[in-house]
Amino acid sequence: MKAFYFKSKDCSVCKAFLPRFLEICEEYNIPYEIVEITENQEKTAQLLVFTVPTIIFLNEENYELIRFSGYFGSYEIKNFLDRYYSTY
Repeated sequence: MKAFYFKSKDCSVCKAFLPRFLEICEEYNIPYEIVEITENQEKTAQLLVFTVPTIIFLNEENYELIRFSGYFGSYEIKNFLDRYYSTY
């Protein structure tokens, strides 16, 4: 599994949630990439990101498992990860 965190320089929510995202990735040992949408428009377009913050989890075959966009919290992310890892 790999995680992408899409953010914008002007997004205060992105800045506030980033430390929580990093903690979650560390806790679950998930490699991640932080994508600034204005600097990496190709990756943003490829993954159809239209709002920030957006977190996308991909499996080993690079298929999207789940996406969190706009309004979400760490509880929803941890809930998904707990369910995902309990089945694998």
